[in-house]
Amino acid sequence: MRELVRSLIACFCLSLCTAAVAQEATVAIEESSNQANADTKRDSKKSKTEAKPYVSPYYNYDDDKDGVPNGRDKCPNTPQGEKVTPFGCPYDTDFDGMYDYEDKCITEPGPKENFGCPWGDKDNDGVKDNIDKCPEVPGPIRFAGCPAPPKKDSDGDGVFDDDDLCVDVPGIIANKGCPEIKAEEKAALKKAFENLLFETGKDVIKSSSFSSLNDLATVLINNPKALLYLEGHTDDVGEDQANLLLSQNRSASVKRYLAQRGVGEDRMTTDGYGENRPVADNGTDKGRALNRRVVMVIRYE
Repeated sequence: MRELVRSLIACFCLSLCTAAVAQEATVAIEESSNQANADTKRDSKKSKTEAKPYVSPYYNYDDDKDGVPNGRDKCPNTPQGEKVTPFGCPYDTDFDGMYDYEDKCITEPGPKENFGCPWGDKDNDGVKDNIDKCPEVPGPIRFAGCPAPPKKDSDGDGVFDDDDLCVDVPGIIANKGCPEIKAEEKAALKKAFENLLFETGKDVIKSSSFSSLNDLATVLINNPKALLYLEGHTDDVGEDQANLLLSQNRSASVKRYLAQRGVGEDRMTTDGYGENRPVADNGTDKGRALNRRVVMVIRYE
């Protein structure tokens, strides 16, 4: 009898366990199904929000038919048939800012005013045609490329007026047509001239020149009626215009230095002639060194 009771109890417990397991399995299946449905809805919403951005049809047009679509064509109006870069612009072989199809000299840089070609020098006078007032006739740069006017010597001292700093007063050639100066003034000028040095290719005075320039300043201060003329020159190395500007800047640098030492600026005049008035052969190192100079002249009115 006991055995029968035990069996009945065991069967009852087994039934209860089986029912519980089945219920748990059903719940798990329902939860999994619900999660799957939620994931499906979320993926559907996500796919709607991740739609491809709109691209205008114009982006793929090619108005100038150069093979580069408008969307990345930096030069959309290039004439048909011209070779272009990957960005749709015509080539500029010499990098002068003019496209090859409008550049008359595609391998030589030049300004737009001259159709992309460098300025020439028709009369071979060293003055470029764009600043030459007489491009067909040779002339020095000091006369803007035109022939020099007839020579004239108003005071009859042997120095022509265009080189004479004292046109109406007879003087000596060594002092640019002005009367001979005092011995102390002459010595100060000679020392300053011989010791004046600049940094290569610049208008910066080297410190080794300061002492002699200081002496010159002292002479001028002690002679308040004395006027100083400064005239810059260069050798023929480099471009004509660059040399002209350098010669003018160097004479101006000497004027500034002397003004800082107390010499009135109104007593000093500057000029520059670049490479146009050599005093020696530019074909030798010695000659070029002599041509790189700032002439100094003391005069009285």
